[in-house]
Amino acid sequence: MNKLVFRAFGGLDVLELQDAAIPAFGAGELLVRVRAAAINPADWKMREGQLKLLSGWRMPQGLGLEFSGVIEQVGPSVRSFAVGDEVFGAAKSCIADFVVAKEGQIAKKPPGVSFAAASTIPVVGATAASLFEKAAIGEGTTVLINGATGGIGTFATQLAVQRGAKVTAVVSERGLAMVKRWGVEHAVDYRKTSLSELGPSFDIVVELSDKLSFKEGRALLTPTGLFVASLPSATETPTGLINNLYSRQKYALMGMQANTEVLTRLAQDVAAGRVEVIIGQSFPLADFRAAYGQTAEGRFAGKVVFTLEES
Repeated sequence: MNKLVFRAFGGLDVLELQDAAIPAFGAGELLVRVRAAAINPADWKMREGQLKLLSGWRMPQGLGLEFSGVIEQVGPSVRSFAVGDEVFGAAKSCIADFVVAKEGQIAKKPPGVSFAAASTIPVVGATAASLFEKAAIGEGTTVLINGATGGIGTFATQLAVQRGAKVTAVVSERGLAMVKRWGVEHAVDYRKTSLSELGPSFDIVVELSDKLSFKEGRALLTPTGLFVASLPSATETPTGLINNLYSRQKYALMGMQANTEVLTRLAQDVAAGRVEVIIGQSFPLADFRAAYGQTAEGRFAGKVVFTLEES
């Protein structure tokens, strides 16, 4: 089978399609033929060696964290799924023809949701859902979301609006109409407005762009506000956690619990039209360098996905 891997930490040149064996699976696991897999910032951060504590050093390493597809085989003790079920979920090294997934980390794909759309839900949707466990977001909460039309931002913004929050969405010019369609209170084009002009007025600042530091974010918060980051940082995270010991302004990291219950609820929101999934571009697997290159440059709103042909 085809599997996207990298054999060393580095740039796009370390990526390659490997002819790999179909992976073995065990109890509580399923073998899924992948129909679509989405790209996440963690992919290129792992490839570049920024997340070695999470990915390890052993090579080669596969890429991909979220997928959709059709179950080919089920392992012993699997009770909730059967061969032929259309599913989506989270699993490592899923940018491949086949992936092994754990029963508790997938859900059935609603009939009205495409494979491409379903593949964008698990990581970003579950991460966005974790925001509401970290932060008390409800009626009237003032929330700034920096990167509101990215993968996580798409879900976080819409879910926050649904909860009655007063959301300020920071986007590029092409994202202004999109977030206004979702009902945000204010939409800000970061190229025209400095974020320093907006605060300190927010109960919560959600940093999804990888560009706003904790120090800059604190200046936008109320005296008891919360800064929430989507990914750990070697410098920002220790600083934030130390800050929590003495400051009323707090720092937190999003989590990611892609379990069947959370995934099912998110898919129902998408199927019912309560959450709009934005696919910026789709690529065949053979165009993997173009897909990662253009995604890292931020050329697309929403998610970029690989679509795999059924064979």
